Amino acid sequence: MEEKKEYSCDNDILCGVNKPKDISNMTDFEKKHIPVITAPDKVNKNEEFDVIVEVGKLFPHPNEPGHFISWIELYSGDTFLARAYFSGGTSSPKVLFRVKLSHAHGFLKAWAMCNLHGLWQGEKPIEII
Repeated sequence: MEEKKEYSCDNDILCGVNKPKDISNMTDFEKKHIPVITAPDKVNKNEEFDVIVEVGKLFPHPNEPGHFISWIELYSGDTFLARAYFSGGTSSPKVLFRVKLSHAHGFLKAWAMCNLHGLWQGEKPIEII
C-alpha cells in the first residue's frame, strides 16, 4: 500500500494565504503584494468610518492584462465586510470602503488576490469604543 504524504504550503505562494515572513523587513515582492489598510485606530460602535485598502502602496504592483490584482476583500477579524473587483490594465487596486462595526474583533484584515501570485493578507489593529 502506498504511503500518503502530507502536503505543506510553506513554499507554495499559490497555496493558502500569504503574509510577510518579517513585517518589519519585507522583501520588495512582499511589499508589492501586501494589502495596506488605512483606517482610524479607534472608532465608535455603530458609527460609519472610512477604510482604504491599497495594494502596491509600499512598492508598485504591475497593473497590466497579464499581471494584476483581481479583487480585494475587507474583514473585521473573520467577519466579511466587503469586496471590490479590478481588471488588469484598466483599474487600480485601491478602494475605499465605508463600514460600521457593532463589536470588536481587534483587527481589520484585507485579502488581495494577484492573478499570478495568489492570495495576500494585510492587517491593522482597531478598537471599538
